[in-house]
Amino acid sequence: MSQSLHKKPFLRLDHVNFSYYSNLGEVKVLNDINFSIDKGAFAALVGPSGCGKSTILSLIADLLKPVGGYITFYSEDFSAPRIGYMLQHDHLLEWRNVYQNLTLGLEIQKSRTAENLELVDSLLEKYHLSHIRDQKPSALSGGMRQRIALIRTLAIRPDLLLLDEPFSALDYQTRLNVSKDVHDIIKSEQKTAILVTHDISEAISMADVVFVLTKSPCMIKDVIPVEFEANGVRREDMRKSSLFQEYFDKIWREMQDENTET
Repeated sequence: MSQSLHKKPFLRLDHVNFSYYSNLGEVKVLNDINFSIDKGAFAALVGPSGCGKSTILSLIADLLKPVGGYITFYSEDFSAPRIGYMLQHDHLLEWRNVYQNLTLGLEIQKSRTAENLELVDSLLEKYHLSHIRDQKPSALSGGMRQRIALIRTLAIRPDLLLLDEPFSALDYQTRLNVSKDVHDIIKSEQKTAILVTHDISEAISMADVVFVLTKSPCMIKDVIPVEFEANGVRREDMRKSSLFQEYFDKIWREMQDENTET
């Protein structure tokens, strides 16, 4: 099944397969994965635990190689995309202050230029974080640390953001607030993003489209466009809307089907 958000995608996966090998032989993880995402879109991947969601991100980031199929990025100048990866743990270095953590990626890439440092300053100012630039990470809440981790990722000017359950270590209320902030920042910066999450509500509230995955070996089971504004629902009101519940029930039923199949 091939699914596309728009006619000219930014990223396309065609018939992607992935396996690993153990003492028992080949273990197939991904089976004929097909989807595409347009530039500026926000997609979410949901599915049973261990089905291969994070493996898809690793393949897109070129950390793993598919055993079959193609992963293609489209750009006007044919350049390779910059990819930013945001993980469950923020991995802020405690011996560096916030500002020094934000510029770490630039140092690693040897791109700590005046222009890029100006971007870091502008992001801190834009998202009201300048007042903590000299603090150590240990002084920050979990939610604030994740906001800083996102700004650090944006500082390298990524074309694509991969978010691998970045809020799962946060308490429920903090998770709601931080996921909204992260969504708003990514949309404000007009970045393309893919979120892996076990939280159906989180996927619905953040994504433009939700890809529902089967259990391993993983396939795309369904593609659900999330269209609140098109149906007259403001994003700030979406969690209270009947449409939100409809999306939730549909995804939940499909997830339950996967859990009960033998």
